[in-house]
Amino acid sequence: MGWPDAMIRGRYPAEALKADYLRTAAGLALGLAPFLLARPHPLVAVPAMAVLLLFLVYGLRTGLRQFSEIQADDTGILRQGPLGRAIRWDQVDAISLKYYSTRRDRKEGWLHLTVKGAGRRIDLDSTLTGFQPIAERVAAAALARRLPLSDLTRENFASLGVSLPRLAPVPGQGAPGGGR
Repeated sequence: MGWPDAMIRGRYPAEALKADYLRTAAGLALGLAPFLLARPHPLVAVPAMAVLLLFLVYGLRTGLRQFSEIQADDTGILRQGPLGRAIRWDQVDAISLKYYSTRRDRKEGWLHLTVKGAGRRIDLDSTLTGFQPIAERVAAAALARRLPLSDLTRENFASLGVSLPRLAPVPGQGAPGGGR
């Protein structure tokens, strides 16, 4: 895992977010349809409002990702932009790397990386430009802090070419059962 000392920057490309925006539009249209077509009965209106709220939150989350930049360097990881946050590597107490398949044969899908520390959480997925080197830095922090990691997280890092051995945690560092 030899990386340069320079800052690694990652953004979600517009092409990767396009499908999320299309899903948002479809969900909002589905939720609005009963109100545009008639005055719905409460048994229809309440679920339609729930659908509207769900897809509104999904669209806001997508917008947050569009206007954020993830940065990682020797000191930590940072999400810059709306609702930005930072976690220093010496504050990281749990990480997880999960794979979500879009097919039964598990040949297509994406990875979701979660970094927790100092009461904060930064989530990113593999559609992020620079995901691989950022994930390598997160793995190095986990190794340096001797964080307990789930077998699943270690297997997913191995799929990226990063080997994380099972280590006994240093007393006082890392959350029990972290990385699940």
